Amino acid sequence: MAELVLDAASAPRECKTERGGRWEFKRRYRSETEIPGKLREDPSTSWYTCQHCGHLHIGHSRIDLATETHRVLGDRAALADFLVKSRGAATHKQIAEVAKIRPIRLKELEDPTSDKVDLNAFFAVLAVYRIKLAAVLREDRSTRSSR
Repeated sequence: MAELVLDAASAPRECKTERGGRWEFKRRYRSETEIPGKLREDPSTSWYTCQHCGHLHIGHSRIDLATETHRVLGDRAALADFLVKSRGAATHKQIAEVAKIRPIRLKELEDPTSDKVDLNAFFAVLAVYRIKLAAVLREDRSTRSSR
């Protein structure tokens, strides 16, 4: 096992989560019995052994549409995670059929290590999920001219 990182921002994605716009370590469990029963019974929750710290972590396969109105996707892993959670319980084949793409294209989009990204497939999948892509343009105040 690799040496543990002390800063959550530099930890591997499997060991950290984003809360309030910053990275924090995920909760650690030594065994399945330590995981609260409410979480163990939730079908959208799974747990896995972290390759970084060796503990169990919780993973969710859902997005709470009632409370979540936007999400910042800072890297390829966050985008892949977002797409997987947006798909929910639907299969790759079901989504691909509606999006009129091949299932392998959806799998490539959901794989954070894949170098192959088909933007036409990406926008077709977003349309199926009824998700709009937005960009936030931040003005650098230090280079702003004063008039």
